Amino acid sequence: MTPSQRVYFDYYQADSAGEPVAIGGLTTLESVRAYEPVPIALAERVDRVLGTQCQLWTEYIPDSAHLEYMAFPRTCAFAEVAWGSDPADFSPRLASHLDRLDVLGVHYRKLDQR
Repeated sequence: MTPSQRVYFDYYQADSAGEPVAIGGLTTLESVRAYEPVPIALAERVDRVLGTQCQLWTEYIPDSAHLEYMAFPRTCAFAEVAWGSDPADFSPRLASHLDRLDVLGVHYRKLDQR
């Protein structure tokens, strides 16, 4: 399952005025975290859903720093969804993920950016 409004990471992460160039659309960290890989309409056919994935097309991404910015921290939220983690525990785990990204020198989108 890969609905564009939830898991396309080549979309903007916030208002486009303060963001690097993206293809269009909006996929916030919050919308990724709220994503349900098995929609209610398919609940009775959950056995037919093989998995989920996120997308990051690179037509507008000129270098690795921009790619990291577009991927993180949304990929952290996506992994939590795909693994079926408890949404209530996401914030503390995200803080740990961000600490790890800092240590690795990843150019992710900071949470306090608007």
